[in-house]
Amino acid sequence: MALLDIKSDFKIYDDNPDLAYFDSASTTLVPTVTTDTINKFLGYTVASARRGAHKYTVRASALVEKVRGNLATFLNTDSNQISFQKSIPSAVGSFALGYDWTGNNKNQIIIGQSEEHSVMVALQRAAQILNLQLDLIPVSVEGILDLEAFAGLISNNTGLVAVGETAIGLGVRNPIEKISQIAHENGAILITDATRSIAFDTINPEKSGVDVLVFSGNIGLMGAPGLAIQCIEKELGANHHPAILGGSAVTNVDPTTFDIAFQPDKFESGMLNIPAIVGLGTSLSYLSDLKSKDMSSHLHGLASHLLSQLNDIPSLVCYGNPSKNNTIFGFNLGNGNDISCHDVALFLDEADISVRSGLLCAHPLIKPISSEGFIQVSLHAYNTLSDVDRLIESLSLIAEQLV
Repeated sequence: MALLDIKSDFKIYDDNPDLAYFDSASTTLVPTVTTDTINKFLGYTVASARRGAHKYTVRASALVEKVRGNLATFLNTDSNQISFQKSIPSAVGSFALGYDWTGNNKNQIIIGQSEEHSVMVALQRAAQILNLQLDLIPVSVEGILDLEAFAGLISNNTGLVAVGETAIGLGVRNPIEKISQIAHENGAILITDATRSIAFDTINPEKSGVDVLVFSGNIGLMGAPGLAIQCIEKELGANHHPAILGGSAVTNVDPTTFDIAFQPDKFESGMLNIPAIVGLGTSLSYLSDLKSKDMSSHLHGLASHLLSQLNDIPSLVCYGNPSKNNTIFGFNLGNGNDISCHDVALFLDEADISVRSGLLCAHPLIKPISSEGFIQVSLHAYNTLSDVDRLIESLSLIAEQLV
């Protein structure tokens, strides 16, 4: 197993060298090279992109387009299919509300039960506003989507299908290519949130059949918070008109009319978060270097070690069907009623061990498994075997004393 030792690359460990950080599926730590890039931009450029002719705005625009190109290479797609978004909910909501439901003779949205609220609630709200039918693809207790039920729900009336690549809390990987096939056979568009897998197993939108791919810049990819990415299929992007417009997303504005810009500009309304964008470019390079050092083997080793240790705690209940391929693990001590997952998280925090607890912004997925939620441990490249051992020792002590 290849072992990475990169904690010195993150300033947070300077402040707390004993930190064992296991909340990367919520917010991933940002390397110093990225914060340095952001600080340099704020100190020496700072100007908005596409909003002027002076040298600073030209420089900012060039930086944005360079990162757009880097993302296109990362996803093996064209740069004009990449747009920078304020958030996943705003991207998904703008797409759903801008879709021509009447012209396409569609009236149904189908969402995987395992979707995180960023996608699920945005589409629920769109369905409320537009008076659309909304259906969920059910999941098993292991978090596996019921494809037979999906095939029974979908029809030629289905406009959008939303299924993420990796389920929050459980780490279950969904069969995106098969889901895409079923969606396309019925003339539906597939929206996929790849936030929790994009850093580890890069998805190829064209190969997988995803029409609208979204992901966060700060989860997995080690970018700064406040930035999401959308990658849209070329023909769909050329013909689609997003609901949220403004700024460089429009041209030739008159008192009562406007023209919509070409992609990707039309998907980027308002002010771009350029500091986060330029920082993401540095994070992509940093992540690429980690992959060249066999980050995958490092993570598999950590996951195998963690899973074997979790299984040795008699009172611990692990959810889903975890394996060494997981970076996300969900569990409770006891049945979830013996001790609250939040209490466990607080006890761990006292030992400088950070985990996520609760319903994890995925209530329809988590509540049927554990009504009060559970603990989520998520791994990234900066975690070590020592981190895992400290986590297990603390969990074992809590279990012995309180369960």
